[in-house]
Order: sequence, then structure tokens, then C-alpha cells
Amino acid sequence: MIVIPAIDVLGGRCVRLRRGEYADATVYGDDPGEVARGFIDAGAARIHVVDLDAARARGTPESADAVRAIIAACVVGGCGVEVGGGVRDVDTARVLLGAGASFVILGSVAVRDPKKASAICDAAEGRVLLGLDVRDGVARVQGWTEDGIRASDVLRSWSDWPTSGVIYTDTERDGVLAGPDLDGLRRCRDAYPGPVYLSGGVTTLADIEASAAAGAAGVVIGKALYEGRIDLPAALRAVGSPVS
Repeated sequence: MIVIPAIDVLGGRCVRLRRGEYADATVYGDDPGEVARGFIDAGAARIHVVDLDAARARGTPESADAVRAIIAACVVGGCGVEVGGGVRDVDTARVLLGAGASFVILGSVAVRDPKKASAICDAAEGRVLLGLDVRDGVARVQGWTEDGIRASDVLRSWSDWPTSGVIYTDTERDGVLAGPDLDGLRRCRDAYPGPVYLSGGVTTLADIEASAAAGAAGVVIGKALYEGRIDLPAALRAVGSPVS
């Protein structure tokens, strides 16, 4: 299992949202590239990045420069990086992958427009992770500002797409240090044949170990790292990852 530190970017700064609410954001750094370098120095093998501006907007992303800086830091540091938020067409996916992203994350488009999302997966040659952000069993879209369709139906529709896995997030647990949704993880694993990564609520080393036992391919950790609840090198050791 892999431990993946998260960097959410809003207005060019590193933030964490509480339950995905844009009005409830805590700023943890003005230089997301520097935050990425800190995670790389601590031993991270992959970083999870979300452009929150692009996730809810349809125009020019405000945080594009910050996202490029994170990707560049990861390329230089030999660290993988998965990038989501506003990836809704083939051209955007190709730009991010061409810049050095290891994977792009599809969220809203994968729920709302399966035909377009499938085309992105084909163009990206499987370097795609599907973001399933769920509240009360329903997929959330457009930066978690709107409801989509039932998560179980979404997973069934994704089962035969050429991707590298699903990132499952319980939006009610995200950013509140409430512990991960292990039952939701198990339901995803039952419904989806590929790797399932767990995000939202991971707060302790015990949470990481429980996620591994429940079959998570990896965990995405945000606020617990920024608040000092989890030490990244200790987390990497807990899952058997080498720490530089």
C-alpha cells in the first residue's frame, strides 16, 4: 500500500477545505511547490494534487501556475504526481501528462459524461485515476458543489474503462479528522475490479493500518499531515515504504 500526501490548491495557495466547503478553507502555505518539496524530502513516492479553482470553474484556472510548480518539483525530485480538478477534456489531460504528471484524475466528467471520460482514458493510455467523491451514497461533482448519481451506478459504469484505479472519498469525513470510511472502501472494492485508493478522514497510523487491512491500494492524507497528527516518514514505515 502507498501513502500519498495531498496538496489542494486554491487561489495559488496550499489549503485544506472542511467537508469540501470553499468558504471553510484553512491556508497551510503560500508556495505549493515548496510544500511538495517538503513531502518529497520526507520520502513520498507520489503526491495527490487538486486544483480547487479549476474543479468548480469552467474558465481559466486561477491556480494553474501553482499546479505546474508542484509537477515540476515532483519531476525534479523523482516523485510521482496525480493531478485532478477541472480535467474535463483530452487536451487538458495531455497538457498535464506532458508536463510530467504521472496520472490525471477524472471526477465530474467521469460521472456526467462517460463517453467523453472514456475518450480521455483512451488518450491517456490508462494513466487515469477516477475520483469518486460521495455523500450519503451519491457522487458529488463540480468541486463537490452538486450531486451526481448513485455511487454504485457510477462504479458499475467504470468497471471496464482502461484506468489505474479509483480514489474513493467520503466528503463528510474530508478535512475533519473523523477517521476513514472503511465500509465505503469495502463497498467500492466489491463493485470495482481495479485498485481502490481511500481518501478522507485518515487521521492516525492506526487508520492507515486499518485501511491496508480493508484492502486499500493506498491512502491519501491531507489535514492530518498539516496538523501534525501523522508523521509522514512514520506513515511510510508503517506500510513498508522506504524512507530516504
